[in-house]
Amino acid sequence: MMPRPIYHLDGEPGFRGGERQLLYLAAALRARGRRGVVCARPGGELEAEARRQGFETARASAAVILRARAEGAILHAHTGHAAGTAAWGAWAGVPAVSHRRVDFPVQGLSARWKYGAAGRIVCVSQAIAAIMREAGAPDFKLNVIPDGLPVTPEECKWAGVDPARFAVPSSEERAACRKALASEFNFPVDSVLLGNLAALVPHKDHDTLLAAAVIVLLKRPNVKFLIAGRGPEESSLFESIKRMGLLGKVILMGHREDPVPLLKSLDIYVQSSWGEGMGSVLIEAAACGVAVAATTAGGIPEVVEDGVTGLLVEPRHPEGMAKNLLRLIDDAYLRRNLAAEGRKNLGRFGLTRMANEMEKIYDAIS
Repeated sequence: MMPRPIYHLDGEPGFRGGERQLLYLAAALRARGRRGVVCARPGGELEAEARRQGFETARASAAVILRARAEGAILHAHTGHAAGTAAWGAWAGVPAVSHRRVDFPVQGLSARWKYGAAGRIVCVSQAIAAIMREAGAPDFKLNVIPDGLPVTPEECKWAGVDPARFAVPSSEERAACRKALASEFNFPVDSVLLGNLAALVPHKDHDTLLAAAVIVLLKRPNVKFLIAGRGPEESSLFESIKRMGLLGKVILMGHREDPVPLLKSLDIYVQSSWGEGMGSVLIEAAACGVAVAATTAGGIPEVVEDGVTGLLVEPRHPEGMAKNLLRLIDDAYLRRNLAAEGRKNLGRFGLTRMANEMEKIYDAIS
């Protein structure tokens, strides 16, 4: 008997970590013979990338419910908005799963209707599961499955990823990545590079990162802070950088079509969020051999163990963040050890593990 097809629902206009995770999962399931249909915004980045990877696509709309029901499919909502569509499907008799990747509170209609209708709720961290539990979701519906990335040659093949992509760069590759960035943004190639890769939105808390940067730069002027990403906070962030006298020291890089060369250039990866469901970029940084400094927001401590695979500080604490950054800047041995320990944990974030757990959930609601 053929397994039920999965209709992956995501109507977001851009392409961020959640969309990347959707395609990773769909690729791992495809390798097992399960058909996947990526239901995305027409003309959007997810639709384009899904088609490039050979996936069947459909418009993310209420109309997919009828098609899914006719094909005996399962609806899998990967965003909060898509959970609404999946809820309509569930009421129409189509099995539905809703994914939750953000640690914002869920209240009122969302808790009772959107997520209440789902046969199962997938949370990327225990922190999110606790939020959903407080919102009234029953334990039997909650499943914690961390986001992941391809960590073996086989998984890379499924996802169409070069096995060298998420790997520690050679000294020659690292030097080439750094030289390219230094040339593009006009800074000395021997600068100490601290980087952040995140959407420019409030909960990523770049204000705390800038405040920590001021402290660090007063003591280590050869440091460059590289911030990659796009979002509604971009113009105000630029004004803050200018007002604080950080132009040329904190560099807004904009959207990077391929962020991996940036990760492979860094001495330290920094995540300053006050809200974070999990932070899949932290896994990517670890895979590229980069030491991590982050906050304890949301599910981050489930990915980064303080003092073992990275250094953590409570959110909205620029002094503490700066202290950790200075410690890492000055201690190359510590950086290497934290990065090495981080890579040892990558197996628990692999796509095989993700697909195994999701198959159990699909089978449970079929």
